[in-house]
Amino acid sequence: MRFIKCVLTLSILSTALIGDYVVFKSTYSQSPVFRAVTDSLVHASIGFLSSLLFFSHDINVSYNVSVLNIIICTFVSSLIDIDHAVLAKSVHLKDMVNLRQRGFLHCTSLWLLITTILLMYSYVFKKVNVYLLTFMLIIAYSSHHIRDANRRGIWLYPFGHTAAVHKYMYIFLICALPYLYALCYDLFLSDFVRHVVGFDYKIIV
Repeated sequence: MRFIKCVLTLSILSTALIGDYVVFKSTYSQSPVFRAVTDSLVHASIGFLSSLLFFSHDINVSYNVSVLNIIICTFVSSLIDIDHAVLAKSVHLKDMVNLRQRGFLHCTSLWLLITTILLMYSYVFKKVNVYLLTFMLIIAYSSHHIRDANRRGIWLYPFGHTAAVHKYMYIFLICALPYLYALCYDLFLSDFVRHVVGFDYKIIV
């Protein structure tokens, strides 16, 4: 299992480094279409690998549930960029890539509020499935926001944006946070009734 964790961590590292080069410095990076598509693919790939790394820590759920949550994390990691279309009020890439402000899904404060509410809900009503889903959302938005923060900082409404996160710091964070999340998940799960979430997985909100 330790070997798998090392492989996944190195995969996240290489995906971030190679992905950033392909998106921003490759021959085709001047194309808005190419940049938009590849950037979303890199976000999705990092979310996918991060969720795999999370589940490599002996998270006590069934195979079906882990697969479903990995899919959700991968999807949300990329879906966050849909707010470009909402803000631009257009599906044309030319309009979406020339925005002067960030969309609401890039506001870290919003995601912190949502996931805090979900964690409180899961704790009060002992919903382990919601608890697990919340960690998938945390992995998805944090990996996306931290990667974007390398260029634009983190948006913490109403305080504004932080300074841009240094590239090596952002790469360290996206590699290390899945370990921290898995530790926190297991640590606070002791307050729940421990059981394996079975095939009747339902998102209850």
